[in-house]
Amino acid sequence: MGLKSLRVKTGSFNRLGLMERRLFREALLLHLRVWLILRFIPFRKIPELFADSGVSANENDIGLLEQIRKAVRRASGILPFKNKCLVSSLAARCMLRRRGIESTVYLGVNIEDMGEILAHAWINSDQFEVVERSGNYNILYSF
Repeated sequence: MGLKSLRVKTGSFNRLGLMERRLFREALLLHLRVWLILRFIPFRKIPELFADSGVSANENDIGLLEQIRKAVRRASGILPFKNKCLVSSLAARCMLRRRGIESTVYLGVNIEDMGEILAHAWINSDQFEVVERSGNYNILYSF
């Protein structure tokens, strides 16, 4: 990352409101934590570690869900992980769980025209996509 790019990102951060800054920091730290967990914990343990314990979101939570979505996108945009969708979905799950908001993480695949298999993870909370599905993926597993 060049000096000019760092200045632009720092300037953008400084223009955020206090709540947005807090959510961004939380999302960034959770992305790093989730990435480390995925590196060292067997994948079969992930649903157990990231189990949902929230309650159903209500209409008042939509604004918060949008803020969490933005924070997760911002954090994902500056981190160089290969499996961004999975890391982002699990980081979002942690943020939602911390606030007592129920969510579902989905793992799916899509087969491209050339036979290439694409995997994707996304998360919903009461039909609100915090990390978007962004494609026609067949759901293999949800938790």
